[in-house]
Amino acid sequence: MYAIKQIDPTDWQNVSTLAQFYADLATKPYCTNDKGFSHIRTKSHAIKHAYIQPNHPEIIKWLVFDIDDPQALFVFHDNDLPPPQIIIKNPENGHAHYAYRLTKPVDKWRKASTKPVEYLASVQKALRLALGADKGYSGNLIKNPCHNLHEVYITGAKPSYTLAELTEYLELEPYQQQEPANDEGYGRNVNVFNYVRHQAYPMAQDHSYKELERILTPIAEAYNQRFDVPLYPNELKHIVRSIARYCTRKDFTASHRAFSERQRARVTKRWGDNTDKQKQALEMYQNGVKKTVISKELGVTTKTLTRWGLRAKKK
Repeated sequence: MYAIKQIDPTDWQNVSTLAQFYADLATKPYCTNDKGFSHIRTKSHAIKHAYIQPNHPEIIKWLVFDIDDPQALFVFHDNDLPPPQIIIKNPENGHAHYAYRLTKPVDKWRKASTKPVEYLASVQKALRLALGADKGYSGNLIKNPCHNLHEVYITGAKPSYTLAELTEYLELEPYQQQEPANDEGYGRNVNVFNYVRHQAYPMAQDHSYKELERILTPIAEAYNQRFDVPLYPNELKHIVRSIARYCTRKDFTASHRAFSERQRARVTKRWGDNTDKQKQALEMYQNGVKKTVISKELGVTTKTLTRWGLRAKKK
């Protein structure tokens, strides 16, 4: 059994783990005393609220989980999992938030790469399943471990974990793109990012940063509504801005054009030019024709239709 120790949250400045949590907060995180509405405040003000945003919208330093179990305090031990650095418990029902600190924070979008977040999404999903945590919990707000509304525990865990260290306890599956309604956690971020950036690339050379941001915002908002639990508006904002910033770099247009031409040549050499088929498929889909019918009519797979932008409509 790890050395679980209850601490006084009002003395957080003198508890190294909680002082680190405070240091890791964004300059102006979301916070609230009422789950129905949140505010953006300086972190010195936000830390006085019962619920707080643990991560910057573009940088993940803490993996957080919501465990709706009266014995949540001991779930990690009972399942032979690594102890979280912080456990924040509801004194009324025993449910708790677990917070795991990452040794190397994951920069989500500023380098316009999905691979780090895909790895993060795989680890998050596997750990959530192992803990039996709530899949609908977004992690955008956490019970504030520096507020006396909650019972707060430290576990004696090491100061942080690498993602590789966490995977040693998990059955990790590679991240796979899914239909949007089934996505959860950081998988939603990955899918929004991938969808919006592919919309942005063809138009990037014709628009400024501000123009591209304005065009991409409603595209991201519309795609986000396909999720069972949509991303928060500020998360979408940072995804869109990262894509717009990447696409309007001075070196983007030339390098992307060369890359696109190489990709087009490879695809055409292997499969032929499907431009007309793609247009026909989109028109048929917009007119209400089912994907299975389009697939048979045009002689392409449903996976190809999905890649062309024909996604299952949420019921």
